[in-house]
Amino acid sequence: MPKYFLLKSNKKKEIAPALIFKNPRLLKVLTSELGWKIFTMLAEPDCPMDLAKRLGIHEQKVYYYIKKLKENGLINELGTEQRHGALAKFYQSAKESFVLASDNVSFSRLSIKSPEDSRLLHPFIKNGKLNATIVVGSPDPHGPWKARASDACCAIDFALFLGAFTQGERLPNYRLDTEVRDKTLQGNMILIGGPTVNMITMKYDRDFPIYIDSDHEKNIVSTLSKKIYTADDIGLVSIIDNPKHPESKLLLLAGKRFAGTRAAVLAVVKRLGEFLEGNKFDRNVKSRVVKGYDMDGDGIIDTAEFLE
Repeated sequence: MPKYFLLKSNKKKEIAPALIFKNPRLLKVLTSELGWKIFTMLAEPDCPMDLAKRLGIHEQKVYYYIKKLKENGLINELGTEQRHGALAKFYQSAKESFVLASDNVSFSRLSIKSPEDSRLLHPFIKNGKLNATIVVGSPDPHGPWKARASDACCAIDFALFLGAFTQGERLPNYRLDTEVRDKTLQGNMILIGGPTVNMITMKYDRDFPIYIDSDHEKNIVSTLSKKIYTADDIGLVSIIDNPKHPESKLLLLAGKRFAGTRAAVLAVVKRLGEFLEGNKFDRNVKSRVVKGYDMDGDGIIDTAEFLE
C-alpha cells in the first residue's frame, strides 16, 4: 500500500505518493549531480541509450546510476524494445517524491484517500472538486405522498466520504428537492432517497435499471435480474446518464425505507470498487441492489452487501 502525503504551500495543498526511506545511505545516489539528473529525467519512461545521447556522456555512466537507482527502489523497469539488434530496457521513476523519516515517526495520524480512488468517482469528483449537486428530500411534508424525508443524515455520511477527495471550497454543495431548478437539473446530481421523499428521484425513477416502485409498496424492482425485493433493509445504488442532459450523470442512493438508503450509502463508502464492477447480470451497467445488516445489534445498519 503506497503512502500519500499532504504537501502544503502558501497557495495550495496537493496529495502526492511518496517512497519512504529510513536509511539516508539509500539516497546517496541522489546526492550526485548526475544521479539526480538521471532520476528526474526518468519521470517519463526512457532507456539508458537515449539518456546518454541527450546528456552527451558514455552509456556506461548512465548504466551505473540506473543500477544504483533500481537497487534503491527509486526507479522501475518497464519493459524492453528492440534496438539495432539489441534489447533496450526502459525505466521510470517509482515515485515523483520521497520522504526521509526517522524510526520514531508515526504515519497513522492522518489517513489520506488515494488519488486513484477519486478517478473512480469521475465525473462527480473532478480535479479535486465536487462536480455535482447532492439532492436530498425536504424534511417538510411535500409531494404526492406529503412525505417528510429523513435521509439527510445518510447524505451527511456520504458527503464526508466525498470530502476525502475534495478541497471543500464550493458552498453550498446540496439542494433540497423542492429547491432544484433547471440549472441543477442540467448538471451531475447525486440523489439521496427514494421517489416518495425525493421529488427529483421520482422524476427519474423509472429511467434507472433498478428502481423503486412507489405504486406497489415501494418495492425495489430490477429490470436486470427481473427480481422484486420487498424487505425494508434493501437499497440500490445506480449511475446512469442524465436522460434529459446526456452529457451529465446521475448517481442514486436510495432504499425502500431509511434502512435501505443507509445500506446503499454504506455500500459505496466501504465497497466503492466492488460497486463499480457492475451488476452481475450485466457488468456494463453500474446499478446494484444492496442489503443492509445490523451486525452489532444496536438497531442501526452498519454494513451492507451486494445482492446483484
